[in-house]
Amino acid sequence: MLTNGHGGVFLKINGVYPNLGRVEQRVANFIKNYPEEVVRLPINVLADKVGVSSSTIVRLCRRLGIQGYSDLKLQLAQDLATTTLQAYADADAAQGPEALVQAARERLLASINDTFRLLRAEDLVRAGKILQGARSILVIGTGGSAAVAALFNYNLIKLGYPSQASTDFVAIPLIINRMGPDDVLVAISHSGSTNSVDEAVSMAKSQGCTVIGLTNYPESVIARRSDVVLTTAVVESPSGSEGGPIRVAQIALLDALWQWLNAANQREEMDGSGSRESLGKSETRA
Repeated sequence: MLTNGHGGVFLKINGVYPNLGRVEQRVANFIKNYPEEVVRLPINVLADKVGVSSSTIVRLCRRLGIQGYSDLKLQLAQDLATTTLQAYADADAAQGPEALVQAARERLLASINDTFRLLRAEDLVRAGKILQGARSILVIGTGGSAAVAALFNYNLIKLGYPSQASTDFVAIPLIINRMGPDDVLVAISHSGSTNSVDEAVSMAKSQGCTVIGLTNYPESVIARRSDVVLTTAVVESPSGSEGGPIRVAQIALLDALWQWLNAANQREEMDGSGSRESLGKSETRA
């Protein structure tokens, strides 16, 4: 783990890794394991070391949203200059309660810091505007994401939005069947490949609904089907103990969206109050 969050290149690799081909994964693994060496290597030398073609490395760069190998090395160098690479903290290896608490703290903070590091403000604003214009909102999730869906739905209702949450994937198709182009589905899935959630997203799209997806993997099937994708950046730990960081990152990202909606509501109320005051003054003068 990085002491102040993971480097941007590593987060990008983590986001697309499940959708990379076997050869591209080999390059990605080398970059993650030997970043200091990659910074010093010409592309042809790296290709020989990994046993791939130079074009494979260039193709991976593009998958990461990086223009080319030179830009990859530049971003890696920046990551290495601003952070300290360590092994991902594993609570199972921690000795004593203080070490356990510190390991948990580091994982949770990293999940939040990394998520906001990659968050694009324009995606957050776009999602907010979609929710503002929705006739109805359905928030869904399964497993651990179900609790996150319920919390976000509760917060939307507090703001007066026409929202409901459901984790009943027998009832969800019945709800979606009554939805249309003016309605919004918020689909939460860490993997982005949960079958029940994907089926709901597909049905919502067929009904003409707008879909906001929340996932850790921007190239996942649910992300590809969504109109707007909000992405967490939780790095998988060797022991699979990232359940807490996953939920914390999801909640933090949705809280940022809620804060935007709340601020927008307050601006509208202030504008409305100002308009009413101006109207009152005009009537008084008349």
